Amino acid sequence: MKEWKNVQQKLFSENKKPEEICRLRTEYTMEWYIGKAVFNKRLYYILSFVGILCPLINAIAASCTTEINMVIVVLSSFTSLATSLLALTNARRKWENYRSAAEFLKREYTLFQARVGPYGGEQRVSAYLNTIEDFMNKTHANWQKNFKKNEEKKEGEETANT
Repeated sequence: MKEWKNVQQKLFSENKKPEEICRLRTEYTMEWYIGKAVFNKRLYYILSFVGILCPLINAIAASCTTEINMVIVVLSSFTSLATSLLALTNARRKWENYRSAAEFLKREYTLFQARVGPYGGEQRVSAYLNTIEDFMNKTHANWQKNFKKNEEKKEGEETANT
């Protein structure tokens, strides 16, 4: 929240040129999308690594001796936890979505800076801001739709179990 207040102060202060507003909005948004993409990429790789490594160590431990049953139980638990977290967090899908959004914004900003395509005319600033804001609204709507779909699926499963 603190960083958004800094952006608001920069973005909404008086005497900002339209190009400066576009630059600030794009920088903030790209930082946010890239930060989320990096987090989900790391989460995906860590959980995948645990999900791959633990069963391998488990197989080796099981073949060595019968006195390491506790190690086998712990490794099996870690494997189950990592697999469940991968399914629960959808880290790979989120990573791909955030990265795609960042790439879209990068492309649009490059076109805007080069004054080509839809950003070649006199209304380039409004065209650019409308494009990126529409994109972010659609992205948000998709996330809301997916969230609602997951909630309805969970409610349906709970109803079926009772």
